[in-house]
Amino acid sequence: MAERAEEKHLQWNRFADRVDRLNRQGSRALGKLSSGELANLIDDYQALIADLARARSMGADRAVVTQLNRIAVSGHNLLYGQMQRQTIGDGSHWFLSFARAVRRHSWAVALSALMFFGSAVVSYVAVLFYPDLGFELLDDSFIEFDPASSENLHDIPSLSRPVVSSTIIANNIQVTFMAFGLGLTAGIGTTVLLIFNGVHLGSVAGWMTLHGKQRALWGWIMPHGGTELLSISLAGAAGYLLAAAIVAPGLVRRSTALKAIGGDALVIELGCMAMLVVAGLIEGFVSPSDIDFTTRIAVLGLSLSLWAVYFFTAGLEKTNHAGIESNEKLATTQ
Repeated sequence: MAERAEEKHLQWNRFADRVDRLNRQGSRALGKLSSGELANLIDDYQALIADLARARSMGADRAVVTQLNRIAVSGHNLLYGQMQRQTIGDGSHWFLSFARAVRRHSWAVALSALMFFGSAVVSYVAVLFYPDLGFELLDDSFIEFDPASSENLHDIPSLSRPVVSSTIIANNIQVTFMAFGLGLTAGIGTTVLLIFNGVHLGSVAGWMTLHGKQRALWGWIMPHGGTELLSISLAGAAGYLLAAAIVAPGLVRRSTALKAIGGDALVIELGCMAMLVVAGLIEGFVSPSDIDFTTRIAVLGLSLSLWAVYFFTAGLEKTNHAGIESNEKLATTQ
């Protein structure tokens, strides 16, 4: 028992020395740690908290409880005080977190894109080869629809565009929020929603192509479509993150797994909403404008390029900070 007590005191003192050393290094000390070093620090902190709880419950010597409490306070201030200061002090924190979360969960993005765009391609090809499917898959309003011009589907008066834009934003956000929330159905609802919207998109595209109206369709879709369709796929990915926590929580309870992954899922969903505000403004103001087809292609290319640069590069220089975020979730959910 004496050896065990001495070992514990050594562990507490080593942790206290490490905390003091990191505090002396300044507010960026945690950001300089590797993910492994940070995980070890959090593990040691949790072990010390457990020792403090046992010492209090078992009526340990007051000096021991005081020592543990002092070390625990220092550890808490280091781990959570620095994290909070970094989060508040860095105005780009959320902006970078969105891109990081998407990169961390690329498997969910790929699965969502497969469900959405895969079903769109299948329905597009099916309608081209079996035109009668168009009558089954499309609403009557699409069957005899005539575009406003050869290069655009709709002609929206300038005065009506702000109202149209706000309506479009609200409707699109509702779709992404459903894709996200339905992840709680173990991903079944998210999958159904993605496939349904993909089939609708592909069917419309196939029908318009079949009747020689594809230029008007793509002329309308291209300016805003890159942003809008990407955001729907990302919202589906957020839903699949929730589904993964329910279906395969690993060695922890489902509630714990949901708490651990919920932050990233919510960040992605909020990012999708911001993207849809951009897409809605483009769809309400740019898509119905008089710009030519070449310019519409340019808008699509520019928007996709900007999103690609953002998602592949934003926050790469702060990898250690991302590790802090992930391990903070681990510490608060265990």
